[in-house]
Amino acid sequence: MDQGQSSDATGTRDETYDVISIVYHALQGAENCDIYADDAEKDELRQFFQQAGDQQRQLAEQGKRLLAQCLQREGGQSGEQSGGSAFFGGQQGQGGSQQTQGATAGSVSQTDTGIG
Repeated sequence: MDQGQSSDATGTRDETYDVISIVYHALQGAENCDIYADDAEKDELRQFFQQAGDQQRQLAEQGKRLLAQCLQREGGQSGEQSGGSAFFGGQQGQGGSQQTQGATAGSVSQTDTGIG
């Protein structure tokens, strides 16, 4: 990928986009390794796939920590309040997170659906 391409396409800094991509692919790799381990007939192969899956999960965990750092840096550069997350529009505290999570989860009350 050319320098600046992910930033142009997504509006997100290259480093942040890259870390997200690595975390995503590591988690997909771990899931695949679990499937391969379940399918393996030989113990040696099963252990190999399990070890590979464990390494992918460790990589994903490391990436999540780095992603949090990237998002904090990005938030500080765009003038958001300290501690705000790019996922919650810089809102702090429990109320902002709950409000956004409810909208993200697509929760609908019973009165909205006509049930109850």
